[in-house]
Parts: sequence; C-alpha cells; structure tokens
Amino acid sequence: MTGGLAVASTGGRTVGYYSPVVICPPSASLAMISGVLSVDADGETVGAGDFEAQMRTVFRLLGETLKAAGSSWAELAKMTTYLVNSDHIADFYRIREEIFADLYPHGRPPGNTLLVVARLVRPEFLIEVEGIATTQQRGAGDELVG
Repeated sequence: MTGGLAVASTGGRTVGYYSPVVICPPSASLAMISGVLSVDADGETVGAGDFEAQMRTVFRLLGETLKAAGSSWAELAKMTTYLVNSDHIADFYRIREEIFADLYPHGRPPGNTLLVVARLVRPEFLIEVEGIATTQQRGAGDELVG
C-alpha cells in the first residue's frame, strides 16, 4: 500500500518506471487533474524549446495541484503523459526516474500511459500531464472549480 493505494502485480513487466495496476480504496474520493502545462503564474510558457525545463516545471506544478486538491504524490493513482516528439521519450524516462526516486523511494509509482501526439494547445508546449488521484477529503476540490 502507498498512500492508501494498493499496487497489484501482473504477469508482465512494465516498460519504464510506473505501476501496471493501482487500486483505489472505496472510501476515497477521486480528484481528476486536467492537463498540466509548463506555464508561469501569468500563463506564459516556461522553457520554450527545452524539454527538460518544461518537464520539471510540469511535475512541480502537478505536485502543487495535488496539494491544492487535498492530495499528494503518494495518492496519485494514474497519469497520462502527452509528448509532441518521440525523440523525447528517452529523456522523459530518465527525468521521470530521477524525480520519482525522490517521490517514491520504496517504488510503487503511479500508473502511466504515454502518448505521442501531433501538438498540444500551443505549439511551444512539448509535454502535458494529467492525473487521477485519491483524496480522503470529500469535496476537497470544490473551491478549485471556477
């Protein structure tokens, strides 16, 4: 168990550092986190043309979003990652493993689906990550809805 989440093993091995199955407890509420992009407080792109800078910004912002939703990295059950260039896959794996080594020192990271798409909402964006997390706080995200 990690943060109330159970990680189940499967017959196969994963390609990369993620869990193949994460089971959320029935007592938890779910927080659906929309795609996080590499932007500053004014909505301006951070790290234009720099995949690593964008990825690190996205993961920092995802952590802040989890906290604002009354959740945490330990309660992140699933991520969907969108890249615009397949040349960035190896860098994605390398950077994610480095980040997750600190966030998940005992293993058991969240599930992840990685997709390569033609483009994101603005052409300068190289990565976008959305997530599903549990939270024990019923209605924890109510104040986040505009």
